[in-house]
Amino acid sequence: MSGVAKVPRGRPGQPKPRVDKAARGQAVLDAAVAAFTEKGLQVATMQDVADRMGVAKILIYRLYPSRQSLIDALFGDMLATIEADAERPWGGYGSSLARLVQMSRAANPKLALLLLRDARGAPEASAWREALETLLTRLIEPFVAPPENASEAQHATCQHAARTFMPFVIEAWAAGVEETDGMDDTTRTRWFGEIVRAWREATYTAAGLTPPALPLLPAS
Repeated sequence: MSGVAKVPRGRPGQPKPRVDKAARGQAVLDAAVAAFTEKGLQVATMQDVADRMGVAKILIYRLYPSRQSLIDALFGDMLATIEADAERPWGGYGSSLARLVQMSRAANPKLALLLLRDARGAPEASAWREALETLLTRLIEPFVAPPENASEAQHATCQHAARTFMPFVIEAWAAGVEETDGMDDTTRTRWFGEIVRAWREATYTAAGLTPPALPLLPAS
């Protein structure tokens, strides 16, 4: 039995030391992010997560009964954080991209990149990627919302603009987290803001509409 780590059990007749389940659960999530990043979201297994922690796989399954439940825990927290941040007042053109990048770096940049880069191709994570795209589209739509009396064609133009702009937001967000776009944070914010402004004006022009004044919206 040499080489096997002893588990503290307390003296006979005394209760076992209490396990901090919250801390253990977070440790599993951290190990999962590391394993998924290293081996790929589609490839890494629960055994890889256990190996990363140096524990038996059964201990992982006690907290997360399946790979799906583990992925749900990871991306559920991430999406909730994004939604909470989106409730903040709009801070001007480019501000929301800056906040998303800063939030991702501060919270868990590797997890953010798994959602932005890898989730689309992983069956267990695809629903979370779709939820992210739906959320971003919903946040983008107010920037090109047509007036109530707009024609069906004008509505279609504005909706198309919102849907097609969403992938650009994701790519700019991921590049900002990775810092692979060659820009510092100030330059990136200004660059993105100028693109949003031009995209908005071009959309209304294409729809034959006059761009309305922007309210303080919780989006970018």
